[in-house]
Amino acid sequence: MKFKVVSPQSQPSAEESQGNARQRIETMVEKNPVLLFMKGSPEMPQCGFSAKVCQIMQAWNIPFESFDVLSDHEVREEVKAFSNWPTLPQLYINQQFVGGCDIITELSDTGELLPLLQEAYPDREFTPPPPPAEVKQVSPEKVAEQLQNNPSSRLLDLRSPGEWQAEHIDGSLLVDQELVQEMVSSWDRNTPLMLICYTGRTSNEAAQFFASQGFQDVSNVEGGMDNWRSTMGSALLNH
Repeated sequence: MKFKVVSPQSQPSAEESQGNARQRIETMVEKNPVLLFMKGSPEMPQCGFSAKVCQIMQAWNIPFESFDVLSDHEVREEVKAFSNWPTLPQLYINQQFVGGCDIITELSDTGELLPLLQEAYPDREFTPPPPPAEVKQVSPEKVAEQLQNNPSSRLLDLRSPGEWQAEHIDGSLLVDQELVQEMVSSWDRNTPLMLICYTGRTSNEAAQFFASQGFQDVSNVEGGMDNWRSTMGSALLNH
């Protein structure tokens, strides 16, 4: 999958008018069959919504261009008026504004994105990405077995930093916003994920989120740490 970042030849001066920004937006939209106005770049998105749309584009194997609105305040503000849409990211296909993150996600999930892509690239075949994986509910015993037998598995702990430092399962990763951003933007979607919290409720919601982001092997630890202690005792616990 190929993409490139669209950049102006030079940074706009303070005197450049709103009309100049609109002209540059029009030129980019006209020249690029699929164009994403986003925060950051596909390699390093600067917001979760931009990361999500990039992930969808990559899942469909779409050649697309992007423009980092954080690099240009004039374009960032004018593109909202240009599309009459108040938020970013914004996706254009075949010179037509399609929508933001929620709309693109829905179009991808329903398959309605396919005819739009075929119009933009009539000589290219597109295969819809697989549907979101079903989250599996696994026992602590199964988690311990998978951690031992599959080194690529990742156990993600949703509890607070203090709770994690006081007691956690060997090899688990404490989840914070930085890790989530890294996972969404760069992790292999075939990485097996297992999530744990206090009772299994919060981790189940997080597991559903990662499945929606395209991860194909996602599990929730039934009963969380409470169940781990009652069934496994202190096995694999780091105090």
